[in-house]
Amino acid sequence: MEPNPPRRCTHADHLRDADGCIVRLCGIYRAVPTLKKMPRPGRPREESMLGEVVIAVEGSAAAYDPLAREDAPASVALGDGPRPADEIAAFDGKRVEVEGRLVLRPAANTDGTPPVAHRAPQAVLRAPSSPGLAD
Repeated sequence: MEPNPPRRCTHADHLRDADGCIVRLCGIYRAVPTLKKMPRPGRPREESMLGEVVIAVEGSAAAYDPLAREDAPASVALGDGPRPADEIAAFDGKRVEVEGRLVLRPAANTDGTPPVAHRAPQAVLRAPSSPGLAD
């Protein structure tokens, strides 16, 4: 008997019921820029790419996150660490499919600091496969 194939998630509503499951996430691959330092008034923002990537899916993050605003776009972080630069160059802005374990409410890594000093952790796709272009 073959195991069930992973559920294909293309919309925020699909994510709510897939928490903790192996899924095939289908959405837009987006590199997330990091602000180098606070910009001075009238100056452009200085950003750098540190390898953080999200997969943006259709719908609102409020569908699976009770703390999200209704107009917040739905997105899932791709893994816990930085992604390779060649992968980002190949897929940034393109529709991809990637398989992994969906965790909607990962534990915050506070390292003993007060929880008010940290953002709430974002939904994450753990142990992601290599992305591939979606059909």
